Amino acid sequence: MRKIKLKKVERLYLYFILGLCALTVINLPRLPQWPVVLLIYGLTMAGYLLVILLDTRWPYKFFELLRRWAPYAGILPVFQSLGYITHHIRPDLDRYLIAIDYRLFGAHPTVWLERFSPPWFVDVLALAYSSYYFLPVVLALFLHFDRKHHELEHLFLAITIGFFLSYVGYLLVPAIGPRFTLNDLQAAPVKGWLWANRILDVLNAHEFNKRDCFPSGHTGITLIVLYYAHAHHRKLFAFLLPVGVLLIMATVFLRLHYVVDVIFGFVLAALAVLIAETWNPHFIRHTVRE
Repeated sequence: MRKIKLKKVERLYLYFILGLCALTVINLPRLPQWPVVLLIYGLTMAGYLLVILLDTRWPYKFFELLRRWAPYAGILPVFQSLGYITHHIRPDLDRYLIAIDYRLFGAHPTVWLERFSPPWFVDVLALAYSSYYFLPVVLALFLHFDRKHHELEHLFLAITIGFFLSYVGYLLVPAIGPRFTLNDLQAAPVKGWLWANRILDVLNAHEFNKRDCFPSGHTGITLIVLYYAHAHHRKLFAFLLPVGVLLIMATVFLRLHYVVDVIFGFVLAALAVLIAETWNPHFIRHTVRE
């Protein structure tokens, strides 16, 4: 049997899980559902290690592919687990984010933008916002079929760093967002004509962790995807760019984020790319496919 050698993204993932386990244990008396949290982390880590073991023991294409995509698949349970933790160890800090936005603009941006949110535009924005879950997959598939496997692994490293930086932000600055805190100031709920209401209802129903505002992960991850799409596939970038712009606009227009969240989403993306390319100095951009 070959010796198990962890990739950078795998070490990052496993260490982050261990860090969350330590955080859970430290705050055990304040976490009524700590067994569920530790079970999530235990099963997630066991599943990830099993994938690594299978690829090491039987280096078939299927296991190699499974291992390459595992980091992205393992993000969701970690995100959902924060719903059992964040509000028990830190108070919501929306008031500070609201104050920063008001100081910057002299108004509450989500309230002011309501006049520019006709139902058809809400439909467009909701569709763009929901594409967040697919943008990394689309770029990853293009890299896979272009046989740019090293670039694909580097993409997942940068994305994983971006997600984990955002999770640290959620733990340090928990906030539920203007859809809840500023709702009384809005003239009416966000409404679309066609699919927007259904999309927002589905997203709200399946988002167990509601304290995920600061920084805006939607902004950060979208910018990371756009950065690497521009580096590796310009035609795809041209398609993703307007989607990404609408997605970032949607974070505020749909009252899901404060503007300060979006600003720090840009910081998150820059930091994630910087860390990834510093940590992975042998990453080489091959000729861009036009």
